[in-house]
Parts: sequence; structure tokens; C-alpha cells
Amino acid sequence: MAKLYLEKLKCVTTEGWSGFDEPRLVVQNRGTVWNGTVLGDRMYTVKYDCDFTGTIAVSLGEVGESGGDGRLGEQWITDTPGERSLRFRAEGAEYNLLYAVE
Repeated sequence: MAKLYLEKLKCVTTEGWSGFDEPRLVVQNRGTVWNGTVLGDRMYTVKYDCDFTGTIAVSLGEVGESGGDGRLGEQWITDTPGERSLRFRAEGAEYNLLYAVE
């Protein structure tokens, strides 16, 4: 069994014309593990960990101004130990999620 540590989320650019986004991180079978209001070119602390076996999906979504949800992407993390990052890009927004697996 491996342990996943979601550490930081960097908002490189936002989707919204207002200059801020409302992203949420969702982990497979665990639901939303982090959400917030973010500005571009800023780093945010996530601090979430869980055990998993094999692979686990992480998705980043955006709550739109109209109240609907937009999906910025889903990626799979393997149980290979190390520190890595995932890049999410869609609708003009770009995010980097820093994580570690033990």
C-alpha cells in the first residue's frame, strides 16, 4: 500500500475574467479534498493525504460564475515513490499540483 500526499496547488493563470477562480480537487472515491478561491501566480497549501493501492485518480474542477462546474482535467497517480507534479490546463486556466508518494 502506498501513501499519497497532496501538498500544494499553484495557480499559474486563472480562467475567470475577474482574475480569480474557485477550483476544487477531487480524489477518486474520496470526494472533494480541497477547494478555495485563488488568484493567478500564487501557491496554495493543500495538505491532504490518503492510502491507496496501484493507481488513484485526481481531478481538478472549477465552479463557474453561473454556478455550474467546469472540469479542468483528471490524471492518474501511480504508487511509484517520489515527489512529482501534475499539470492541469483547460479553458485558459493552468494549475500545477505538487504531490509525493511513499
